[in-house]
Amino acid sequence: MPAHVLAFHVMVTPETVSPGDIFLLQTAAGPYTSASAEFMGKTIKLHRTENNRLLAFVPVDVNTTPSKYNLLVNVGEDTFPSTVTVQSKEFETIHLTLPEGKVTLSPENQKRAADEAELLNNIWKLNNDKKWNGGFSKPLSTEISTEFGVKRIMNKKKTSVHRGMDFRGKEGTPVKSLNAGTVVLNKDLFYGGNTLIIDHGMGLYAVYMHLSEFRAAKGDKVAKGQTVGLVGMSGRATGPHLHLSVKLNGVSVNPESLFKLEL
Repeated sequence: MPAHVLAFHVMVTPETVSPGDIFLLQTAAGPYTSASAEFMGKTIKLHRTENNRLLAFVPVDVNTTPSKYNLLVNVGEDTFPSTVTVQSKEFETIHLTLPEGKVTLSPENQKRAADEAELLNNIWKLNNDKKWNGGFSKPLSTEISTEFGVKRIMNKKKTSVHRGMDFRGKEGTPVKSLNAGTVVLNKDLFYGGNTLIIDHGMGLYAVYMHLSEFRAAKGDKVAKGQTVGLVGMSGRATGPHLHLSVKLNGVSVNPESLFKLEL
């Protein structure tokens, strides 16, 4: 969908999104050193790029009610209004039967999972400068087994929303980095097993779960398409696959909407 051009040449791409999607906000920097946007009660920083533009990725939570929402861009002392339309989308519901130990956690596992959730939440709070270059590419060329947003009802009593994409893959298949960035975590986690997280800057993080091996260490700077791990089934997985999550300003977004952006 074509970008919407406002006064001061602010561009919103695309104008219409689905719950869970990401959109791009950008403008020429001009004489301004900083800018921010207000969307759905949150303030989002615009980052200056090497070609003298100000831009931001903006997340739309998967639970957002379809409607037209106001978007305000604050540049210096000026404010430029716009709107973003969130369209309706039906997400699939699936029923799963799992061993009870995979649904109801022991007190020890509950504590471990809670501690790890706090660790991850502290990572999402960091909003570093832009690290990515050009468009984002998929980590595997295989089929998707579970889409983003699927509602899973486990053993008829526990419901969860799938906040990532599952890629089919044989054990040991190389997993590629979506784009340039810095590894901020490679650790064995309760849910994700061997989990690797790459900071792409501007509040955007890619999370690779269930790996059999790491091929990048914390602190490594990685390039787009670089092998960062191997497909596995570590953690709470019933078979080898890659679970990819994308976090933006602490919000889980649909990786497919990121891949579709022309950057």
